[in-house]
Amino acid sequence: MKKESLIKCGYEQMKERYGTDTLILFHVGETYEAYYDDARTVARTTGVPPFNIAAGKIPAVRIPEADMETCRNRLLDAGYTVCVSDVRGASGRHMIRIDE
Repeated sequence: MKKESLIKCGYEQMKERYGTDTLILFHVGETYEAYYDDARTVARTTGVPPFNIAAGKIPAVRIPEADMETCRNRLLDAGYTVCVSDVRGASGRHMIRIDE
């Protein structure tokens, strides 16, 4: 499965599980990433710079582990619900399929 498909599938499954209003942060290697609308919200609220994955198809932000607590607290203080997902491959470098 392509990276774009894994991200989209994982994002949609987590949104279905935790609700569309919950911001989902995926643990990827030594960072946390948010995608799509969540990425825009995280960037706007915390100042983390956005970027695009897969030739500009997927808006994303990347938060280093060292900054995670500060960013999460800013999101919580702004009234958002945050889910931190540890869904990743054995190497810790990529998201894997989420099974119910």
